[in-house]
Amino acid sequence: MTDAVEDVAERLYALPLEDFTRERDAAARELRKAKERDAAAVVAKLPKPSQAAWAANALVRERRDLVDGLLSAVDDLRDAQEAAVAGKGAAALRDAAASERAAVDALMEAAKDLRPAGRKPSAQTMERLRTTLQAAATDDAVRDALDRGRVVEDAEGGGAWGLVPGGDVAPAPRKPRPKKPAKRAAKAAPDRDEEAERRAAERLQEERERRQRLEAELREARAERRSRERELERAEKAAERAAGRLEAALAAAEEAKEHAEEASSDLDSAREAASEARDNVARLEEQLD
Repeated sequence: MTDAVEDVAERLYALPLEDFTRERDAAARELRKAKERDAAAVVAKLPKPSQAAWAANALVRERRDLVDGLLSAVDDLRDAQEAAVAGKGAAALRDAAASERAAVDALMEAAKDLRPAGRKPSAQTMERLRTTLQAAATDDAVRDALDRGRVVEDAEGGGAWGLVPGGDVAPAPRKPRPKKPAKRAAKAAPDRDEEAERRAAERLQEERERRQRLEAELREARAERRSRERELERAEKAAERAAGRLEAALAAAEEAKEHAEEASSDLDSAREAASEARDNVARLEEQLD
């Protein structure tokens, strides 16, 4: 992304949501006038964020402290997930997950004061915002977009505990059980560990299958997007050619108008001269009589 495009994008994604499309199109026109056609083409394709995505970007700009807190909690959660999958215990995972939830809750509370599209966010928008914030723990692209304030679409939900960076599922922490005598608890511990590992393995397989389906859908969506972008590019070029022809036609029309005005003036002068000549002839004929 060139500096010109980066500057425009930084400004556009900080605007009120209702101003985005108008300002994006105006910026693209200005770049075309400045003969920066490549930059103009990129700017023209910058996607308008959804209401939830706009809210996420607004939080980055207005509550950077809370966003940084979430990103830090996300990093801790990923580390704890990897450790839990490696069999190093779930206590750290429970603490990290609680911290991540608290960070998301803090941002959701702050989001109540936002006004995407000039209105109070709906319950649906708030739910999508929560899903997007939670997705930062499982999706590197979402995390990066959130960090830069460039979220453009709602993220997909990733399950209760989501994925570790390598794509595996972290085991969900078990609910606390009533305390039992030490000997019975010690005896039951291996069985509970085996059950937890079995559940984790099942969740892992389910998540992998879900990711495979989503990746297939993503490939199809990207192919569709590329096709639409090519159509848009062809339409833009056709529009530019039409605009050029229109400008030439307007210039020709203006020139023809000037010629017509000159001809009209010459016609008026000729009529006046003819009238004077007729008057002169009439006067001479009277004198002859």
